[in-house]
Amino acid sequence: MMLVLLLAVATEAATAQPMQKAAILPSPDADKAAAIASVHAALAGISARDKRAVLAQMRPVGTATAVMEKADGTVTIRNADWNAYAGSDPGPERYEERMPDPKVEIEGAMATVSGRYTFSIDGKLGHCGFQRFDLVRDEGRWKIQNVTWSVRTWGCES
Repeated sequence: MMLVLLLAVATEAATAQPMQKAAILPSPDADKAAAIASVHAALAGISARDKRAVLAQMRPVGTATAVMEKADGTVTIRNADWNAYAGSDPGPERYEERMPDPKVEIEGAMATVSGRYTFSIDGKLGHCGFQRFDLVRDEGRWKIQNVTWSVRTWGCES
């Protein structure tokens, strides 16, 4: 009798758990929109030179990796912490970083947002490339864990 009771409780707990998860997770389209919104908020913070706005989209510890590509084929890889990635001192130049057509993939509590981007200074294209943001669901919202991007000054489209 005790075995039957334990099996009944275990079965009920196992079947109730997926229903609870489904109730707290947003719809797939809303989830993708939320992941993109986190990335766009970070890019807007970079454009505004607002370090706090950028860091608000990041997990406390993560990595930022730039792959600097030259037209002659040489490549330099640079890593930075979040403070270096997020901040440049305010100045007279107007920055604009755009990622016009991001692609999103979500698997449970992990997401990637990736695509081509352009970076302009005072309306003039400075560089371009491809970037990929790795996000994790942290306390119910998407936070950036890592970002990797290429930097080219050739072959850019505005």
